[in-house]
Amino acid sequence: MLRFLTVAFCVAVCFAQDPADLFNRPPADVDQALRARISEFYQDHVDGKFRQAEALVAEDTKDFFYGGNKPKYLSFEIRRIEYSEGYTRAKATVLCEQYVMLPGFTDKPLKVPIPSTWKLVDGKWYWYIDPEALRQTPFGKMTPGPGGGSSPIKIPTAGEMNFIFAQVKADKTAVSLKIGASDQVAIINGAQGTMSISIMGALPGVDVKLDRMDLKPGEKATVILHAGPDAKSGVLSIRVDQTNQVIPIQVTIN
Repeated sequence: MLRFLTVAFCVAVCFAQDPADLFNRPPADVDQALRARISEFYQDHVDGKFRQAEALVAEDTKDFFYGGNKPKYLSFEIRRIEYSEGYTRAKATVLCEQYVMLPGFTDKPLKVPIPSTWKLVDGKWYWYIDPEALRQTPFGKMTPGPGGGSSPIKIPTAGEMNFIFAQVKADKTAVSLKIGASDQVAIINGAQGTMSISIMGALPGVDVKLDRMDLKPGEKATVILHAGPDAKSGVLSIRVDQTNQVIPIQVTIN
């Protein structure tokens, strides 16, 4: 479950409508076709039919799919699709319900936002991993060695991905707040390159502020949380843009 997509775990997020979405509306038939393929792909993961899911994986990504662990989802919901390159490429975020092996999160299923990329090939949409995205690592952009200008990029192993995920982390994974109280969490960049972070979604009644979004090596950002009168418990999700990692922070309102 640690490698299938470059993600960590969080729960139930609500995505706000971006005004830019007004200019990202695809033709209805294009959107319908992609949503059908995404639904088929994730339904195969709900049903545990991974060989059927393989048929929706692009040829240049099949090795990654073969070598990765296949998470078993309980349910899924398409939350967001962003199109590019004349509606031939797309980034999708799917909210997948699953059990996760993280301290404090093992007793009930969580809804995890799973990012994925899709491309149109011969009139059909396929799930794929962008090689250029894989070049962008916490250690800078990977380039082929001497004489290897045309060699394909090596897909990171599970161990390598786990190491990458350990580079950006929170100083605590849970916060307990009383109504009217505040607390903070530090997000620390232990990687050798600059990393960008952002807050995904919102918690009802909890004001969340991030003091910086770009972290140079060794720098930290502070997430400040304040519980308003109508605050509700939940999980705050911090996304690391370069790796698609999602760091969950459990927020409990007493």
